[in-house]
Amino acid sequence: MFILVSWLVGGSLLGLALLPYTGVDPLALFTTEDILGAMPSWGYLFFALITFVPLFLATLIAYRFILGIKLRYLFSTINEFRWWRVAMGFWVWIILVGGPAVVSVALEPEDYSFSFDPVTFLPYLVIALLLLPIQTTSEELFFRGWVIQWAARGSGSILWLSVLSGALFSLPHLLNPEAAGDIVGAFFGYFSVGFALGWVTVRDRSLEVAIGAHLSNNLFAALVIGYEGGALPAEALYTTESLEWGASNLVSLLIIPLFILFTRPGRPKASKHLQDSDANR
Repeated sequence: MFILVSWLVGGSLLGLALLPYTGVDPLALFTTEDILGAMPSWGYLFFALITFVPLFLATLIAYRFILGIKLRYLFSTINEFRWWRVAMGFWVWIILVGGPAVVSVALEPEDYSFSFDPVTFLPYLVIALLLLPIQTTSEELFFRGWVIQWAARGSGSILWLSVLSGALFSLPHLLNPEAAGDIVGAFFGYFSVGFALGWVTVRDRSLEVAIGAHLSNNLFAALVIGYEGGALPAEALYTTESLEWGASNLVSLLIIPLFILFTRPGRPKASKHLQDSDANR
């Protein structure tokens, strides 16, 4: 409860407090229907992502001071944190996801529009590089660090925990604008991502791969190939009119098994439960 209140209430208050720095009067949130059009794209991105800072901090505080467990066990229960595993997750995901997307742009250029305005893109790029790592890491710490470790106390089944990860990851994302036209397709799309990230987390007993993959996914969508009408401004170099969930989900059916396979490091060093809080206190 502490984490959710910090995220929803603290994040909203922080966003409102910093909103004037984007050039927008906070009252515009209540008087302007198109709030995205009322602020620059970098400002909207900043406003959307800064709300995750309280989630990031609250998860760390709750884990360390409420549960009394060392923070390293939130990130990995069997190893010291390995940055090379983060990089592996990043590059494997971006190759598997970005490859088909680039091919689609090459084969069907009429479906995409290219746009590069340094005046708008460069500030947007800076905000994305600074805050997207916080946003994606925050979600990983909460959904697959905190929640999955808690759920693993009752069942260590990798399938069950991955399904739970996918379901919980999907629910808040269904509030995104791109989900409005096809709730079922959107649920499956977000579920497949959450399932994959949950699987590698439980398998590795570590968030390393999931943190890297989640960041690469969001950076690619925000900066390289995106779509209009989504939760984030359509400021990517290539944009399409909408997200086709059917085609995207078919690609996911191929990508997810490959991602799980290509990021497999071998057998875990420990066979103990994902979370053994008594040993880590």
